[in-house]
Amino acid sequence: MRPAVSTTSSRPIYWIVVLGLLVSSMTFFPGWMSNDSIMQYREARAGEFNTWHPVLMAWWWRQLDHLYQGPAPFLIQNLLLYWGAWGVLANAIRRDVGQYAYLLPLLGFWPGFFFVLGEIWKDVAFACSLFMGWAIVINAYCWRRKTSRLEQCALVVLLSFAVGVKTNGIVAIPFLALFWLFNEQRRLGARSALLASLISVATFLIPYGITSLLPVKNDNPIQYTQVYDLFAISVKTGDNRLPKYINDRVQLPLSELQKRYAVGKNDNLFYGITKDLIGLRAPSSSDALDLRKSWLAAINSNPSDYLMHRWDNFLSLLRIGQSSAAYVATPSVVANEFGIKFETNIISEWLATEPETHPWIFYPWLYLLLALISTLVLLIRKKYRAPALLMTASSLVFVVPHFFITPASDYRYLYYSYFCSVMIIVFAISSFRTVPDQEE
Repeated sequence: MRPAVSTTSSRPIYWIVVLGLLVSSMTFFPGWMSNDSIMQYREARAGEFNTWHPVLMAWWWRQLDHLYQGPAPFLIQNLLLYWGAWGVLANAIRRDVGQYAYLLPLLGFWPGFFFVLGEIWKDVAFACSLFMGWAIVINAYCWRRKTSRLEQCALVVLLSFAVGVKTNGIVAIPFLALFWLFNEQRRLGARSALLASLISVATFLIPYGITSLLPVKNDNPIQYTQVYDLFAISVKTGDNRLPKYINDRVQLPLSELQKRYAVGKNDNLFYGITKDLIGLRAPSSSDALDLRKSWLAAINSNPSDYLMHRWDNFLSLLRIGQSSAAYVATPSVVANEFGIKFETNIISEWLATEPETHPWIFYPWLYLLLALISTLVLLIRKKYRAPALLMTASSLVFVVPHFFITPASDYRYLYYSYFCSVMIIVFAISSFRTVPDQEE
């Protein structure tokens, strides 16, 4: 027989969440801004957008800018989603583990999650949105109820926003949608798969419908990866495969290009030579087509060199075989024309030292391994199997495509998968406080 539902108060959870919001706000305000952040904010202020960065993110930032200029509104939004998700998740497991649930929101201060949170990046907005989405459904699931109308509306908004700010993340959406449907029906089948597919399509069409009405210049960001792949193949084969427009701009012999090549560091070539934020983007549609043709031809004629380059970068992204952390974040605001500045504080200074002091905290492979072990534990214990399997699948299908697209080893690229991992780990630990469920 299942133990009685815990009567432990949820009030301490709220206080810890509020504490997290306050500490985060004081640590990060007004929000850290890299060059990517500044470029998007310029678009937001001007109302002129470019597909090099997520158009929906810049458009939404423009709406927030009417409330308060600068990165602060976007930062507060991310913090509310982040700490709100920890609180909702803690409330979910409170049903079974009682007062132990009070410990869960404290994980929000773990540097592996907390450090990146200060940056205004699409990776952060995407991860926080889906983290809250999972938390909402998990809360309903743990308390044996269906999601309310308000929660359903929130899920549609969160999923659509997530896809809008990180389009390649759409591969993770169907599994959250399946869990949502499983919670409503307590079973999965062909109908559930169809509905999950329709939900995923809808989450793409909603942001697409918004951005299609905006003035947008189309600079496909895949160029960043294409240039890096051509760069790598050129270095490995000793044959310059870069398109004409790049060679005309770079004007460096292959021997000099070889010195700039590094695994997991495309910036050395793409932005390092031009010394601007445009980099080696194709200046025209014909140049973009030429780049694409050169890229496909190079891969077709040198598949082993291409795959080896991709494999090395993927291992570097996961930090497998590495003793140091990749780039995580920078507690600063880059020079800008808006007068936005950030003053460091004791917490931001501490966070900045963590990648060097404790690099293992920022090893993506460690989070993935712990998630897989935790999933195995849950399968053996026949507890929380549905959410564990679906979260694991969502995380893996999000991570695997980075084999082909990752241009660097930055820790933030897999930020969403770390949240999936911690939720699965929490379920595994919680399973030892309860008895197996019959319906899973």
